[in-house]
Amino acid sequence: MRFWEGIRLSLQQVRAQKLKSFFALLGISIGITFLIAVIAIVEGINSYVRDDFAGSLFGVNTFTVVRRPQIQTGEIDEAERRRWRSNPELTMREVEVVQDAAPNARYLAYYANSFAGSVRYGQYERRNVRIIGGSPEYEAVQGWDVEEGRGLTAIDDNQALAVAVIGSQIAERLFPTTSPIDKRIRAGGHRFRVVGVLEEQGGFAGNIRDAAILIPFETFQRTVTSRRLEVDGITVKVNSAEELEPAMAEVEGAMRTYRRLRPSQPNDFGIDTSSAVLDVWATINSILMTALPGLVGISLVVGGIVIMNIMLLSVTDRTREIGLRKSLGARRRDVLFQFLTEASTLSIAGAALGIGTGFGLAFLVERLWSLPAAVSVPAMIVSLVLGLGVGIASGLYPAYRAARLDPIEALRFE
Repeated sequence: MRFWEGIRLSLQQVRAQKLKSFFALLGISIGITFLIAVIAIVEGINSYVRDDFAGSLFGVNTFTVVRRPQIQTGEIDEAERRRWRSNPELTMREVEVVQDAAPNARYLAYYANSFAGSVRYGQYERRNVRIIGGSPEYEAVQGWDVEEGRGLTAIDDNQALAVAVIGSQIAERLFPTTSPIDKRIRAGGHRFRVVGVLEEQGGFAGNIRDAAILIPFETFQRTVTSRRLEVDGITVKVNSAEELEPAMAEVEGAMRTYRRLRPSQPNDFGIDTSSAVLDVWATINSILMTALPGLVGISLVVGGIVIMNIMLLSVTDRTREIGLRKSLGARRRDVLFQFLTEASTLSIAGAALGIGTGFGLAFLVERLWSLPAAVSVPAMIVSLVLGLGVGIASGLYPAYRAARLDPIEALRFE
């Protein structure tokens, strides 16, 4: 039997037995759908965390001195957590210590933040808003760009002016038909004049910037918080990645000296970098990729069993047809090839359906929950190969059984 003739006959059988073919397709497509959807989302998040999220959270080539580490890797026991909670607050004097330890830093900024219940303008309201009190260089350190109006200046900070730069989500919510510039909003029980709108960040981490209100640090100290001369973080931006580790070591040593920590004592402060985020995601990613083959394998085995049972039923239903073909000269290998081709066709079709459904599901998740997704060509190739492999493996026994039928006995079959 010629190869393409076998394919044609297989497709005819698939069309003739639509319900059986559907259930065979379903078994494989579920496993492939899960495989493609997870890989698409994981690859998308990989790219996003590596290229955008970590930089948006901490800035590029930056590190931040904080009261206690915000990003942790590995298992942290309760005693360690209690020690972190007892760490002293960072102060404005320590801003000077960090500045003296990193004299060649490109930028140095300090900040404090607080969550306001909502921000209002007239009849419009936006809930779950973060108010950030930042020093004049905070925007430059974070790499935040102003889309409309202007950013904060040293004059705003020195004079503790009640001005604010707002995120794009707040601007869209409070000012749907007009410009927010020079309008007065109310947040955290205080009024601020809008002087700028931050460029939209979007994506999974959009709330970091898009739902934030940035005000001068001195204004924050005098209005929003009762903590005087305390900061939540001191961020240092260096000129290149090569300067990052040496600068961190200098700052860590200076902070330990200022706080009079003995060599045997652990740090009573934390230093966060974007690499910590990448390390955490790498751990999660490795767990997902380790578990994924097993989960997909179970689904494909179930799908293979479904195809095998359907093919066995097909052999029974077509016993007289097989007997007739063999009596007309069909060889065992012709029958074997036809049934293997049918099983493989079903399996590959199920894999193709699963690929389309998996990408559709991944992009639906991206649409609904802003989880990034990416098309993975290797995953598509692997899925088709898996589909072919499952089809051959599950169709082998039914095909062998069909090929072994005696033509005389097959023609007598009722």
